[in-house]
Amino acid sequence: MKFSVKLRLFLLVLIVVSSVSLVGSIFYRENISLNENLIVGIGLLLVISFVATFFIYQYFKRLVNSAAQLIAKKIEDDPEVASEEIFDELLKESSQVESDLVYFTKQTEQFSSVLSKMGQGVILIDKKYRVLYLNKTINSEFFPDLSIGDKLFEKISYPQFKKFIEKAWNKKDLVREISGPISIKTVYLVSAKKDDFRDEMLVVFSDISKSKNFEKMREDFIGNVSHELRTPISVIQANAETLIENKLIKDNENAKLFTEAIFSQSQRMTAIVNDLLKISSMEAGEYPISIESIDLFSIAKNTIEEFKPSLDKKKLVVQNNLNKQTRVMADGAALKIILTNFISNAIKHSPKKAFINIEQSFSSKGYIRLSVSDEGKGVPKKYKERVFERFYRIDKGRSTEKGGTGLGLSISKNLALMMGYSVGVESNKPKGATFFIDIKIDEEKSFQAA
Repeated sequence: MKFSVKLRLFLLVLIVVSSVSLVGSIFYRENISLNENLIVGIGLLLVISFVATFFIYQYFKRLVNSAAQLIAKKIEDDPEVASEEIFDELLKESSQVESDLVYFTKQTEQFSSVLSKMGQGVILIDKKYRVLYLNKTINSEFFPDLSIGDKLFEKISYPQFKKFIEKAWNKKDLVREISGPISIKTVYLVSAKKDDFRDEMLVVFSDISKSKNFEKMREDFIGNVSHELRTPISVIQANAETLIENKLIKDNENAKLFTEAIFSQSQRMTAIVNDLLKISSMEAGEYPISIESIDLFSIAKNTIEEFKPSLDKKKLVVQNNLNKQTRVMADGAALKIILTNFISNAIKHSPKKAFINIEQSFSSKGYIRLSVSDEGKGVPKKYKERVFERFYRIDKGRSTEKGGTGLGLSISKNLALMMGYSVGVESNKPKGATFFIDIKIDEEKSFQAA
């Protein structure tokens, strides 16, 4: 049997008041509960219960009506009926709400546990740099004296971090590598994300000192080994060249073939060492880059001329379709190296009597795409990113036959990034591959960039 809200409230109040009255009657009348005032007492009890029920019900009705108006903006039916229905629904859903609260509490505890166990340090701060939350990693690995409620830079002295936070607060989203504060060999990757609605910022610390040190050791090793190899390779190459040119071994065909092989491979080793030194210099930030206005057509024309012997050998035709009026903002030497690597790659993978096209097209506002297309086998989709890795080859079995160092495309990518540009590869339909770089136009000096 279902009772209305009013009846349930009345019975509740009646039971409470009756219990209090009876206990009081027994206590004050020496256990004599039936007396001459019983009828009057019952009457007063009913009146009090009705009055209490009325006021309690009115309170809940106003409360529920206010909630209903906030949700629906208006109550179309009778307010009294609507309020009872809403109240009944609220009572019905209360157990589910309680269950949901328990679930979300457990989820919050688990999330907090994950944050405490993760290797990254996490800090949540407000606009006054007061710490609202931090996980255990912050105390154990980064800032042991920092606590929730502290002002961030009152407990720690870290000028680089303070500068980062000030900049991040304006930019709303920032990621930087910063060193210190314990040692210059300590390097942190710090990311900050601002919540504009709550006016808070989440900061995540990652200690990348070991990986940076390993990277530095690797760079130093490559640089040192490359420098050390240059001298013996140069000696081998010079001696082999002397034997061939002076015809000291003209009467021995095998000796001549062996010496020519030594000379050819020493040239290849020299190219590899030079490319390794080039990459090492780029990674160390020692490679000079100077952005200026460049005549794109002339650079392409000069580069094509340098490949004339290789082109004639395979009877390849290079079509320079660049606009003579186009000038771009780039480092001339770097752009020439990129174009040289693209053309060299196209020559290696093109069949005989094929065409290689050098073209430009609009990429985005203020940028053009400089591309070199061949008619070779092309680059499968799954290898498009990997072809720019150092020493990576799609067909490793043909690396000796094709020659090259395996570093050209990697160098091209690094040079493009240093100039602020990007490189890529796409299919050249119906066959072949197109390698490209998106580069900024010098709009003031370019009359037309078609």
